[in-house]
Amino acid sequence: MFSLIKSGMATAMHELSVVSNNIANANSNGFKKTLVAFSELGDRFGSEQVDSAKVGLGASLGASRRSDGQGSIIDTDNRTDLALLGNGMFILKTPNSVTPSFTRNGTFSLDDAGFLRSSNDAFVMGSPLVDGLFGPTPAELDGLSPIQIQLKREDVPMSELRILGDGRIEASYGTEVSYPVSTVALGVFSNNNGLKELGGGIYAQTDKSGAVNLGAPADLGYASLKSGGLEASNVNITDELTAMIKAQQQFNGSARLMQTNSEMVEKLTR
Repeated sequence: MFSLIKSGMATAMHELSVVSNNIANANSNGFKKTLVAFSELGDRFGSEQVDSAKVGLGASLGASRRSDGQGSIIDTDNRTDLALLGNGMFILKTPNSVTPSFTRNGTFSLDDAGFLRSSNDAFVMGSPLVDGLFGPTPAELDGLSPIQIQLKREDVPMSELRILGDGRIEASYGTEVSYPVSTVALGVFSNNNGLKELGGGIYAQTDKSGAVNLGAPADLGYASLKSGGLEASNVNITDELTAMIKAQQQFNGSARLMQTNSEMVEKLTR
């Protein structure tokens, strides 16, 4: 009986922790909620013999997984804010890091040198130009380079910046002539749930996630890009609050069951 009560309280506490984290990040751009899975602790349940009259021994925690559901797109006035509609992640790299990181949070801005940087000050990676023109996406991460936009050209300040739906970045300097800059690169994994969460909506590649496949926005299997927008979290507050109430009721029920069991034992041992 005690193990049954303990498993019920443990699973309820775990679900409360996960739901609380989802609610806390409901307003975090690009955040993906975590889903909780549970399974029954059965006694001698096998594929050959299943007795419907047998009673399980409680609940056990299953593998939690992130939801890859698309978040809503919020329009902003910042041209360098980027939102993804579909599959893929932005590729980031800090100056002191050997390996890149990945995110859906497109809160980007230009620094004084014209580098496109993320909210954690990492460089946003893109495909370099080939002979001054847009080229294909490199097959390897080493072929990418930080996106840098010239703020001035021949002492003429940039007059317009365009980031197209296919990831191509163009800049104009006082005229209608557009100069190619770079193409935003995206990474796709075979198992997004295998990525290691670093915090702030940033992830690192692992053996479980598989190797990253590089592409450009609007390529087959890759997201399209929206400039001047941000992807909100995919957390539904109503669903999370409902799950929290259910988990609280489960915990309270297990606690009452423990109290009843304790009272029964006390009466039997008098």
